Amino acid sequence: MPTAHGRRRAETPAPAKRRVISGVARVTLVGAFVASTGGVLVAQSLEPEATSTKAPVGALSLDLRAESLSSRADVAGRLALEQVPAALLSIAVDGTTVEQSTRAATLADALAEAGITVDADDIASAPLAEPVHDGMTVTIQRVEVTEVTEQVVDAHETKRVETDSLLEGTEKVTTEGVDGVASHTYRVTMIDGVEVSREILVSAVATERVDEVVSVGTRKPAPKPAANPAPYVPASAPVSPGSNRALGQSMAAARGWTGSQWSCLDSLWQRESGWNHLAMNPSSGAYGIPQSLPGSKMATVAADWRTNPATQITWGMNYIAGRYGTPCAAWSHSEATNWY
Repeated sequence: MPTAHGRRRAETPAPAKRRVISGVARVTLVGAFVASTGGVLVAQSLEPEATSTKAPVGALSLDLRAESLSSRADVAGRLALEQVPAALLSIAVDGTTVEQSTRAATLADALAEAGITVDADDIASAPLAEPVHDGMTVTIQRVEVTEVTEQVVDAHETKRVETDSLLEGTEKVTTEGVDGVASHTYRVTMIDGVEVSREILVSAVATERVDEVVSVGTRKPAPKPAANPAPYVPASAPVSPGSNRALGQSMAAARGWTGSQWSCLDSLWQRESGWNHLAMNPSSGAYGIPQSLPGSKMATVAADWRTNPATQITWGMNYIAGRYGTPCAAWSHSEATNWY
């Protein structure tokens, strides 16, 4: 603009805009010129103010300060850890011993560092929260709890019962023995593969035990009759050929039972059955010519004992010979007791 003297005043460039940030120890600004002036930082933007989109310098300074403090803490922590002397830890586990050099603070940290997992059931010889010290020795015992089901056999016993229904010196099984069988479910605790306890949870009986019963004879054999006086022997009637009597006489003679012995046998079986091979006592069930009780005993000779006179006579003579010796001794007993 012209002056009063008709001359232009020289124009002075406008001073550059600047911002003053006080009390900041360190700052980094992208695209800005920073100058220090005795404790006061002067930041001059190198970009036109109208187009700047940067955050305020104060906010950037605080972020940088926080990042610096965090980095310093990490470095300090690492330095402090490196200054802790390493401890030698001996760990006995899973059948082997591991030597571990560690700076871990607790036993739990040291085990984790060694890759050793300790379950809740496992047993450690020292608390896991205990501090680690040099020369420390720890044992880890593996504990396993399982359920096991087993079949258990309860062996039967044998009971002997005396009875006078059997001759002395003879025995007979009157009740067959049966082993008992039960199913038991246990809770089994193993430490390092060795069973240390077993607790029964469920028990079920599959088969009841039955003890064997053996009857032992106590009856004394009948005394043999005295040789004298000779027993009364009735005379035998004539024998009809082809009759059961004729068959019995022939079979008795083959044993040497002739004369008076035949007469005794004839009289005995005349009294018992009349030599009728189908005779049966209605009250006792005795059967056949010799009146075997029960009749099924004669099956020891042959299976046709119900209808074959020869089978019945053979069994009867065997019985007399075994118990009395001779037909006359059997006849004398029958005369005294009305049975033989």
